[in-house]
Amino acid sequence: MKFSPRRSLLAGGTAAVLLLSACGGDDEPVAEPAEAGSDTTTGTTDASSDTTTGGATSVEGGPEATVPADVPEEYIGAIGPVDVIGDPLPYLETDVIADDPAVGEPAPVIVGLDFEGNPVRIDAATDGPTMVVFVAHWCPHCNAEIPVLNELRDDGLIPDGLNVVAVSTAPRADSTNFPPGEWLVDMDWQWPAIADGVDIDTGTFLAAEAYGVSGFPFIT
Repeated sequence: MKFSPRRSLLAGGTAAVLLLSACGGDDEPVAEPAEAGSDTTTGTTDASSDTTTGGATSVEGGPEATVPADVPEEYIGAIGPVDVIGDPLPYLETDVIADDPAVGEPAPVIVGLDFEGNPVRIDAATDGPTMVVFVAHWCPHCNAEIPVLNELRDDGLIPDGLNVVAVSTAPRADSTNFPPGEWLVDMDWQWPAIADGVDIDTGTFLAAEAYGVSGFPFIT
């Protein structure tokens, strides 16, 4: 695969370019599950557990979406419920920052849960400048990028007032560092993180699809 993710900053709810980097798809979105099933998954999590599960549990302040009880086993502990509010950003098909069609477009609001069942909301228009970091546990570039972000954090170089949120997406149960919730703990990720949801019928991961993700890490 060719990897060419967008790197930008959500300021006031619109996409504003920052720079470019490293790991994802070529002509099609990378948000594809390993195997398709029969149900569309838009999430629910057992708030008493540290893993995402099928069922109908709702969390105050969390998404309205639910994960079917018969979600494929390979996604248990790796996906969660996700609501997408607003129009999706266009898929990034260029390495040229100036040609990124998402620049200046309103970013959709993402509502999901972290791996402990706590609600997480990405809403730059309401909450202020937000950096969204799409990562995949199996991606070597993500495993190299997170320590860089951690170093910036530890050195006090993340600007005050900048919200940082990870979206763990495209999980692969048969790959390294699964499950992703444990991986993020091992990687010392201290900011909020959303477990992305998956649409089994279309073969896409919901938050990643909404943000036009073309590779990992994808920072917007």
